[in-house]
Amino acid sequence: MLKQSFVHIDGVGETTERRIWKAGIAGWSEFSSGASGAFLGPGVTRKVLAGVEESIRRYAGGHWNYFESRLSARHKWRAYGDLSDRAVCVDIETTGMYEHDAITLIGSFNGTEVRTFILGQNLDDAVDYLNQYPLWITYNGACFDLPFIQRQFPAAARNQIHIDLRYPLKRLGLAGGLKGIENRLGIRRSEETSGLDGWDAVRLWMEYRRGQEDSLRLLTAYNSEDVRNLKPLMDLAYRELSNLCRIIRES
Repeated sequence: MLKQSFVHIDGVGETTERRIWKAGIAGWSEFSSGASGAFLGPGVTRKVLAGVEESIRRYAGGHWNYFESRLSARHKWRAYGDLSDRAVCVDIETTGMYEHDAITLIGSFNGTEVRTFILGQNLDDAVDYLNQYPLWITYNGACFDLPFIQRQFPAAARNQIHIDLRYPLKRLGLAGGLKGIENRLGIRRSEETSGLDGWDAVRLWMEYRRGQEDSLRLLTAYNSEDVRNLKPLMDLAYRELSNLCRIIRES
């Protein structure tokens, strides 16, 4: 529902956006100075109209970084409705949890195919592949995955919208770690990866580096489940939050 959003426009908060919706203006294409001037006032109307026209141009041109920079983390979930067929779920593993650590593996899931990029094999191919997708989905990626990726690969995610699921899920009362949320929603992991966490991923990589090939297989399986499980969580968040917006528009 990106095209129904106004909160990224200067001077428009959630309250003003609700006023626009409740006036029967469902999205950008319906907004006009004549229809909105009566209840927003001429000054605000001109500002919103300019923002709408700019948004239409940016959307048509595929300038996704415009929306990335203007939408708050709590509202970026809205882009999923427009870009779900061009979205990729992303999760990384590293040698540790600190800035000086390195990426060992980047996993991705586009809704159909899991692709894994591994240090020493094909990790450098990850960015060209991921940058094909205008929408990236992570869990806690704003604090962890994206900073790691962009430090190591500066060209990554420069014209993408990034949905960190931690924010929309928290609005639905689903806070905490990814594995805990999965358990609450009945999303089950395989027996061999159940109970593994980020520190186990570090350990598995170190074991692989010492020659234990099976540890890399297990690490890859663990990461693949991470990215696969982001998809149903994104679907849930979008469905529930867009329904709340619909209720507001129709009330």
